[in-house]
Amino acid sequence: MIPTRRVLARSFTVLGVSKCAPSTWAALKPSQLRPLQASSRSLSLSIADHAKHQEVSRKKLLSEKKLKRHFVDHRRVLVRGGNGGSGMSCFHSEPRKEFGGPDGGDGGNGGHIILRVDQQVKSLSSVLSQYQGFSGENGGSKNCFGRGGAILYIQVPVGTLVKEGGEIVADLSHPGDEYIAALGGAGGKGNRFFLANDNRAPVTCTPGQPGQERVLHLELKTMAHAGMVGPDCTTLWWGLQ
Repeated sequence: MIPTRRVLARSFTVLGVSKCAPSTWAALKPSQLRPLQASSRSLSLSIADHAKHQEVSRKKLLSEKKLKRHFVDHRRVLVRGGNGGSGMSCFHSEPRKEFGGPDGGDGGNGGHIILRVDQQVKSLSSVLSQYQGFSGENGGSKNCFGRGGAILYIQVPVGTLVKEGGEIVADLSHPGDEYIAALGGAGGKGNRFFLANDNRAPVTCTPGQPGQERVLHLELKTMAHAGMVGPDCTTLWWGLQ
């Protein structure tokens, strides 16, 4: 173990020799260079830790600014239901069976878009301006039907009014209330659907229907409207609507 005074002396000696010729550095022993290397390593680690701490604090500040939202009590939303999947036109194929019947499956229905009241939501700031529902899958062979599109839920706060064309179409005033904002399109029919006695080999199939498209205005009932009523000016009542 090297005493503290010797370490300081060696470090000062190395610092003093740093201005000398390179031959002087070559003449030094490895044991004389270790104290300076250790001090420089600790200094570099402290600088790296400080820079890392500054970077983390900067990222935290940016994330807080990004997540900060203002209170919003109205929103215009364009909703489109999911499109239906197309039907399939194909025929059964099997060895030693020349004339297979039609076995094209139907397409899946498109997904709906539903407004749902959530108590944890306090503002309409999380509601986007446009929503597109999930489309259904196309039909397959062997009478395989396409999978229907999943339902897309939009979380809204309690007391949300849904308006369309200036008229109120829904009043979501209780937790758990739901309103279908846009219906998904119906799935298309496969060629098996068109099988009949006079047509044993139909090739007709229909495409899926597009989803419903609507423009809705969401408003949040933040406070009751107050007004003064009374038979004369001496007595006033405050009525809440």
